Amino acid sequence: MPGARRLLWLIPLALVVTGGLAAGATFLGADRIESDLTARTRDALVAAELPSATVAFDGRDASIGNVPADQRGRARSVVLGVAGVRTAEVTGQPAEQAPEAGGHVKRDLQVRLDQLLAAEPITFQPDTAELTVQGTRSVSRVADMLTAAPANVTFEVGGHVARVPGGDPEGARTLSEERARVVANKLVEAGIAEDRVRAVGYGDTRPRSESGTTDLDRRVEITVR
Repeated sequence: MPGARRLLWLIPLALVVTGGLAAGATFLGADRIESDLTARTRDALVAAELPSATVAFDGRDASIGNVPADQRGRARSVVLGVAGVRTAEVTGQPAEQAPEAGGHVKRDLQVRLDQLLAAEPITFQPDTAELTVQGTRSVSRVADMLTAAPANVTFEVGGHVARVPGGDPEGARTLSEERARVVANKLVEAGIAEDRVRAVGYGDTRPRSESGTTDLDRRVEITVR
């Protein structure tokens, strides 16, 4: 009988432990679901050119914030289009629309951009479209500056290469365009709309140094349009 009483006492304990494990598994599962939905929804918003929008999940229910007033309906549709999302609500005050830039705003931005690139050029490893450490750092700083620009400002990313004795002009143009595209892609990844960035390759036709063969000639320049 004492053994039977001990077994009866263990039954509720086992039920409590089992319930606790099940609750823990449910909590961890919900946390993973929310993390996955958040990551996929943010990707969808960036792809829809709404990179400033924020999103948070309570289970499968989304709360969207920091969206311009005229884009709130579209943002909600984008989020609802993500597999697994149950509901979506745009919350908070609409994000302020960036003012359109006049000529003086563009000129000021170009001056500041030129000063930055003069101090920290976007440079590349010789004969490649691989950024140097300095080039990577410079692109990051440029992206910070350009993402704050008004929405009607566009940018030409011009790629350049160093001169090579007996070099192929077509090969130089191709490499310079590849360099421009590397930088343009990083600007888009930073949140600038793809249709605002144009990559152009100039080959070795616009050297910065006298010889045209230095690191300064393996570069990318950015022009505000």
